Amino acid sequence: MKFNQRLLSATLVLALSAHSHASITFIPGAGPLNNFSNLVTNGSFELGAPPAGAQIFWANPSFPGNTVPPGWTASGTPSTYATWGSDPTTATGIRGSAPLPHGTNGLYFGNQFTNVSSAPVHQPDGRVNFSSPPVFAPNFGGPCTVSHTVNTQFTTATLFRVSFWVSGADSGVPGNTFSRGVMGFQMTNVAAGDPIQYLTVPNALFSSNSRVYTFEFSPLNATLPVDIKFINWGHISTVAGSPAGLATELVLDNVIINAIPTPGAAALLGLFGIVAGRRRRA
Repeated sequence: MKFNQRLLSATLVLALSAHSHASITFIPGAGPLNNFSNLVTNGSFELGAPPAGAQIFWANPSFPGNTVPPGWTASGTPSTYATWGSDPTTATGIRGSAPLPHGTNGLYFGNQFTNVSSAPVHQPDGRVNFSSPPVFAPNFGGPCTVSHTVNTQFTTATLFRVSFWVSGADSGVPGNTFSRGVMGFQMTNVAAGDPIQYLTVPNALFSSNSRVYTFEFSPLNATLPVDIKFINWGHISTVAGSPAGLATELVLDNVIINAIPTPGAAALLGLFGIVAGRRRRA
């Protein structure tokens, strides 16, 4: 049978394009991703980090020694006190969080207090809902954020997964009474309008005091990178202006993005290679 290279090439393109629809999907209970295939630079915040047991500022250039983790960009206000590093004891990670899952350093997003326009509703899978689009009003005037550009356009994959580990300030301290907090996770080039995903920041009163969140995504424009951003507005202390206790703040570590091979496309690629090889030998 004569090998029709044009037909197989067209079939391969169709198979690949069938999986190129842009999307971002929450994947509860997903398995761990691979640090060795990580597309995120310095995803565990170990590169350029302070010595074990020490902390430095990372989101406020007006503070002495402020250092943004290599590969990342940061924003805060002149009062933001976010720190990078680890606690002196291995019983906690940083600022009393649960022990860090990878390496010895993590990010604490210290930004004092915030009001939110409607009460957060924490779902069992870690997602947070609001009765209306939330408006946060940090008393420092703005949130604390860290961002990273991921060059997904340089891979042959059209589907990816991102995971990250989250704990809260003093969430590793037994008896601490902070309530569950709220963080924001945002990606560009995966969904129209770049919506913020609202997620629970675990506290010491619930099991467990840390979580790993996973999303699966495809870029809107495969020729462009995606940006990831993590947001902390502060300890939620009031809801619609009324006292609401005091919620914990975000601690972040082990951010991973892996390309996910498409089984059908991978099989076609293998078939293309086998048939093309036979044709060359003919």
